[in-house]
Amino acid sequence: MKLLLPPPRPEGAAQPPAQPPAPSSGTNTKLWLIRHAEVAQEFHGVAYGSADVPLSERGREQSRAVAAAFEGARVARIYASPSQRTQEMAQLLAASTGAAVTTLDGLREIDRGAWQGGTREEFRACWHAEAASWWGDPWRWKAPDGECDEELFARAWPALQGATADAPGDVCVFCTHANTIRALLTGALGIPSIEGYELATDPAHANLLVDTEAGWELRERNLAPGTAR
Repeated sequence: MKLLLPPPRPEGAAQPPAQPPAPSSGTNTKLWLIRHAEVAQEFHGVAYGSADVPLSERGREQSRAVAAAFEGARVARIYASPSQRTQEMAQLLAASTGAAVTTLDGLREIDRGAWQGGTREEFRACWHAEAASWWGDPWRWKAPDGECDEELFARAWPALQGATADAPGDVCVFCTHANTIRALLTGALGIPSIEGYELATDPAHANLLVDTEAGWELRERNLAPGTAR
């Protein structure tokens, strides 16, 4: 399932600025950010957000394929959100690489607040009705009682900082969610929010973010299982 796309830019609306890129430590730590696999069919049309929904059988096959792609690879640590859809992949990766899994609540998916649990069409309609507000400050815009990207980044980013400190120069894997990855890439690279949506990650696909002295670098994007090594 693709990310829901932001509302079209209203006529006359200014282009929102990018936030500053997150500072790098220059450890050359390689961080694989992997989206969970396909969820169960009954949730395909649902804006489930942070709800804990299960994988489909195809999703379990995709998770096994990701684990097989990393089999024998050097992985220092695996981090995962508490959701069952990420935990299944993380445990398979642990078995294929020998790395331990650390569960971090900060890696969970965005909370869609009052709009969570409805259909994707309903969510899109509500979101697009607030086009002017979103374009005014997309990094801080949120659904009623939900989270904004700034808050999502703030709670997820310490996991990446911890990885660079605990495994400098090594390889770490993060099993997390589409919007969490989007916010992490947007904040790390310091790009406008609208460009972050162009970095959408498909289910069971991976991105490679590297902590260089010159700043964070996105070296691989949206790789399919079997190529993420």
